[in-house]
Amino acid sequence: MSDPISDLKHELLAAAVRQQSHAATGREWTRAHSRRRWVIVAIAGLVLVGGLLATPALGIGDRLLSLIQGKRSAQPGDVQAPAWSRDGRTIVFVSWRDGNREVYAMDADGSGPRNLTQHPAKDVRPAWSPNGRRIAFVSLRDGNAEVYVMNADGSGKRNLTRDRASDDDYPTWSRDGRKIAFLRGRFHSSEHEPRVAGLVYQLYVMNADGSGLRRLTRNQTGTHRPVWSPDGRTIYYGRYLVSTDGSGSRMLPYITLTPVWSPDGRRIAFTRTPRPRPAGPCCDATPKNIYVMNADGSGTRKLTHNAGYNAEPAWSPDGRKIAFSSTRDGNREIYVMNADGSNQRNLTRNPAKDVRPSWSPDGRRIAFVSDRHGRLEAHVMNADGSGQRSLTQGR
Repeated sequence: MSDPISDLKHELLAAAVRQQSHAATGREWTRAHSRRRWVIVAIAGLVLVGGLLATPALGIGDRLLSLIQGKRSAQPGDVQAPAWSRDGRTIVFVSWRDGNREVYAMDADGSGPRNLTQHPAKDVRPAWSPNGRRIAFVSLRDGNAEVYVMNADGSGKRNLTRDRASDDDYPTWSRDGRKIAFLRGRFHSSEHEPRVAGLVYQLYVMNADGSGLRRLTRNQTGTHRPVWSPDGRTIYYGRYLVSTDGSGSRMLPYITLTPVWSPDGRRIAFTRTPRPRPAGPCCDATPKNIYVMNADGSGTRKLTHNAGYNAEPAWSPDGRKIAFSSTRDGNREIYVMNADGSNQRNLTRNPAKDVRPSWSPDGRRIAFVSDRHGRLEAHVMNADGSGQRSLTQGR
């Protein structure tokens, strides 16, 4: 659920940079001049498309982006990102049911859905504080992506980042709830061609009230959600472990999707795409497998050995099992396996698309997203796959 405008800017400008990198000099001035014109055209296209994406009144932003990415548009009522509160009583999620992306909450049985953000701008990426009293989220209500925080009932909204020159994304709480890590993206000129800019993300951390802002990375860039270690001393970002005191970082194996720490902090599960990446369509058709490694990057082991798409690992609260999504049966299903990769079982067994597993705090249930009723809805099932039901359909 990345920001469409930022993503599209990044793609167009990256293409321009690639074109400029091949520009000739001297005898090839004519070719270089032609490529510079391509840069101008690309940036002009950026302005046009960015304007379309940013103009809700036109009603075509998300649809245009979906065509570019080869994905269908979000439908009214579509749900994303269900996340349990620490006490297991409440689930937050993102929905389009009011015509734009809003953060909602509902009771764990699906009752009492309520719109927490209530704003015409896009509000996404809800993240519970460890004590369940507050929710961090990203909003475009100030014209750019900023990190906000609100009380669990939606009251007391505050902008924590307040930087109009950047786009802030992926807020993530430390385990003690005292700090929030996030990504800050800024446009920087290319070293070789100052007129061509690129979006560069860096890792920042701040106190939970927005004070004490500190940048933790300089050259280690990435676009993955930052992930705190259970002891709060390091953050996994991109392919680096970064110390939260700013003392340094170390590189770990290449990871294509957001890693997840085991509850005891000793291991990290992650998804990797084969290298070199196979040719063909993106996403579900791209082979991926789930791996696990020790927290220091050693002892990497492959847990899934399947030609399909295996991703979205989620540790059970006791660290004994990992839920994940897989296409090995021809469509996306929710699977579970032991933490060592043994006993892999299909839990959902439904012809629809089932994705994004999320364990309840007591480990007895798994929330997930499915389009089995024609649009993306939040569902829940028992940890053994029984008792599957929609939490949001018709509500």
